[in-house]
Amino acid sequence: LTPPTPPDFPRGRISGYVFGDLYYNTVGGPTHSYTIAGADQGQTNIDAVKPITRDLNGTQIRRVYFQLDNDLSIRYATRLRLEVDSKALTSDGKIGAYVKNAYFQAKSAIPRGDFLVGMINTPTFDNAEEFWQYRSIEKTIADFRGIASSSDVGVELKGYVDGNHRLGYAAMIGDGNGQKPETDRFKRLYFSIPVRIGDFRFEPYGDYQSVRVNLQAKVASHTDSLAVNNDQATWKAFAGYEFRRVAIGVEGLVRVNHQGPGATREPRGASVFARGTLTPTVAAFARFDHWQPDHRATDRVDSRLWIAGVDWQPFKDVHIMPNVEATQYLARGAATAPSHHDLQARVTFYCRFSRPQS
Repeated sequence: LTPPTPPDFPRGRISGYVFGDLYYNTVGGPTHSYTIAGADQGQTNIDAVKPITRDLNGTQIRRVYFQLDNDLSIRYATRLRLEVDSKALTSDGKIGAYVKNAYFQAKSAIPRGDFLVGMINTPTFDNAEEFWQYRSIEKTIADFRGIASSSDVGVELKGYVDGNHRLGYAAMIGDGNGQKPETDRFKRLYFSIPVRIGDFRFEPYGDYQSVRVNLQAKVASHTDSLAVNNDQATWKAFAGYEFRRVAIGVEGLVRVNHQGPGATREPRGASVFARGTLTPTVAAFARFDHWQPDHRATDRVDSRLWIAGVDWQPFKDVHIMPNVEATQYLARGAATAPSHHDLQARVTFYCRFSRPQS
């Protein structure tokens, strides 16, 4: 027999996905305002910014990924990922594209540890999102609330402490500005410890970033100062268990924003989600989030996010998912909540593609 030969290098693989919705806002704000050109200025989708507008409807492409992985050798690789996002528009209002990942990876730079440099995924919600499995329906709570960017420019060391890959780690130093260029000298530190024992997963996570302070906002060149104690820290934990046909996950987070002489803000949130397989081609999912924009504030508007739906897979890597997403607003103290809650009915479609390595 002829002994096997090592694969030829370099070798590449193209992959990606697309998802979007047919949607109708059944509950929301009733007021519609229009531009001179006749475009409705109402809020289309439920997010962490403002309530949606009732009766808005249509078809939308929310995200497209196009990814090129290139293995230079057994130990070295690169990745380029482009994202098309309906929120990132060009100057003439068309759906725009931008770079989401562009990095170099050295595998086994240390025993069981890889080194990455460039625009890389942050460890903030990678593992929770993988367990949730329905990013096409909604972001995980930390991502939904804008706690951190999903990718950042920096360096990262990640891997496993043991050979069985039960105890992992990810340590990253990033610019803290997401996909945008660096604008100051301060950096964001990320650290997570993913644990996997059988079907159980657990991950504590933390990050810290000093924030530039302009002591005189009207003087752009004024010297900034860290003495006023402006920084932000995030603490988060995720746990999940995979049963035979059902998976249940929980996630909680606390963000502490020091604002110098101003009052410290402390957003908090918790999320519970589940998914289950009904038949080989049909699954179901549900989720509940509770969010406090500032736990320390007496007067505030808390919110609850509700998600439920069915996942039908008529073909491999093709999903059609009727679902509903709703937001409930809860006024605390003397705060005033929006006059209407939000409810969006959708049929979400998701398709993934991949070309095998050449």
